[in-house]
Amino acid sequence: MEEGLPRLQNGNAVMHRIRDSVLAVAAAALTLTCVTTGCSGKGAQAESQAQTQARRPISYIDSWGVKGDGPGQMEQPIAIATDVLGNVYLPDAGNHFIDKFNWEGRPLFAYEEEMLKNPQSITVDSGGAIYVTDSGRSSVLVFLPNGDRYHEIKLKSRANSENTIGVAVGEDGLIHVLDPIAESVATYTAAFRMIRAWQPVASGPNARVRGTSIAVGPDGYLYILDPAGNRIVRFTEDGHCVSEISAIAGGAARRLSDEFAVAGGYIFAMDADGRMLHVWSVEGKAKLDLDLATELGQGNRPAPALAVSSRKELLVLDSSGSRVLRYQINF
Repeated sequence: MEEGLPRLQNGNAVMHRIRDSVLAVAAAALTLTCVTTGCSGKGAQAESQAQTQARRPISYIDSWGVKGDGPGQMEQPIAIATDVLGNVYLPDAGNHFIDKFNWEGRPLFAYEEEMLKNPQSITVDSGGAIYVTDSGRSSVLVFLPNGDRYHEIKLKSRANSENTIGVAVGEDGLIHVLDPIAESVATYTAAFRMIRAWQPVASGPNARVRGTSIAVGPDGYLYILDPAGNRIVRFTEDGHCVSEISAIAGGAARRLSDEFAVAGGYIFAMDADGRMLHVWSVEGKAKLDLDLATELGQGNRPAPALAVSSRKELLVLDSSGSRVLRYQINF
């Protein structure tokens, strides 16, 4: 017997008293539960539903956004990005604003950029600088974190509103610009000096990669989405093909759009029907296929742009509804 602990004199009597006390506490807890939640089982059912929701790989949280043509409102949001704090950035092709919101949708700042002709993709680097592609200018506009325009990267291809220029910035500060018309990727230093340009070519019989979107993964590789080939191809920074993910591997009926995001070791891509979300690991293992029609609405629609925030939230931009849908990622 350790020093300081009371010695039991009548073991059976003490055990009976402990048992009676435990039963009394349990009965009191049950009574309190019935008083606060009702004994009809609704409280337990609600708790069970909450637990089920939490166990889903991706669960809907809510949505935010106000339609309009003023600062902090969305007329025709075209792309979405987040920074390291989870703030959200949206270029608007309707009112030519670039808007910044916090993760709950509260407007932080908005500025009208007269140089924006046809904004497309957007990304934010680790220092908070903002990069917006504009096919109407065949360039990438670079803004400081406070919204001041800082630089313009002019591309060699001619301006074409039908082009879909993509941009991605790695943790090393290198800027990668995908020009689908030129079928090339140009890489720039943080000082905007071009250090290489290369054409994305995959291995195997279907070598030509007709990329429309680009992203830098957490592994440092470049990911290029090729809707025509129904695949996502992974490259090193200098353009060597590492691997590819076929959307129809195993006979799956997937048709990729040009909207995707890479984060946390996973690839999130929207189907061409604008409703189905497909998820793979960066190694190419299929994770899930999820229909977002409950929140987005039934019927085919333009595929919504995607972003993944530091809060482990998948952000889905419903451009026609001028709103951002938030989903919790539970893996």
